[in-house]
Amino acid sequence: MNDDWSAPTRAENNALRAQIDSMLDTFNAEKSALVDAQSQATALVSVWSADEIVRASGTIAGVSEVHIAADAFKRTTPQSLGSSVTEAIAELSRQTSQIQQQALGSLTGSMPDLSDLVPGAPSMKDLIAQLTPPPPPLPEPVVEAAPSLVDDSDDEEGDYFRNRSYLR
Repeated sequence: MNDDWSAPTRAENNALRAQIDSMLDTFNAEKSALVDAQSQATALVSVWSADEIVRASGTIAGVSEVHIAADAFKRTTPQSLGSSVTEAIAELSRQTSQIQQQALGSLTGSMPDLSDLVPGAPSMKDLIAQLTPPPPPLPEPVVEAAPSLVDDSDDEEGDYFRNRSYLR
């Protein structure tokens, strides 16, 4: 009688083992693809504006450098220089976004997350979050107060000059 119940149990165990082995193979393949995606994500991308005055460089994490040609102020106006900066950064953003979508596109939605199926197992979602760096913080702008050209004191001499009483 012992053989009666063990045969179906062995077959079920073998089927479960095959399913788990398949899931682990898929997980290992996706983990390898994720490492490749990380190397693509850290690759530096550089783009020039159409007028070749501004070069923006960065990764999917953000802009790391904006270079303005040495003769930019001779070749352009402040308004068109601003447009060139915006154009270069927008193109950099477009290219890095495309790289990110290509790198991570094959990883999303291909299988259920392993941690959903096996408690304590590593999560692909967590690995993706760990390997996708957050954008660098923006530096705080330095604002210097302009020196006051008008003396705000209430003395009579200040009123004399502020009111231009000396012209009467």
